[in-house]
Amino acid sequence: MAPEPHSLLIVAQPSSETDEILAPLLRRRDLYLLRVATLGAAQIALRDVSVSLVLVCPETGSEAVTAILDTADELRPGTPVLALRSRSGDAPPAWRGRTIGVLRWPVLPEVLSRTVDVALGLRPPPH
Repeated sequence: MAPEPHSLLIVAQPSSETDEILAPLLRRRDLYLLRVATLGAAQIALRDVSVSLVLVCPETGSEAVTAILDTADELRPGTPVLALRSRSGDAPPAWRGRTIGVLRWPVLPEVLSRTVDVALGLRPPPH
């Protein structure tokens, strides 16, 4: 019997650039993807869905990322958050010591997919 797929909450605005980077994740059968565009929707998803990882795309402001971290800490302690951030941006002090990884944007879609594997503790698929 195959293991249950991991649920990945993606916080992203609709855009062709975001769709392109998420394409490899969308094709994966070992992940359930739930994509939302607002902080409120992300908070509801964290409350109602067993989320394994939160992926926050770069257009989401730092304050919203901090709010997502706060909600995850409250409702889903230990759930990792992966934030895509611009190369010039720094991580705010509120993120230090929290379950968050920062991946610098732009990033190749395959690198994002492998980073998701690492965050979830998954082995890469055999070639």
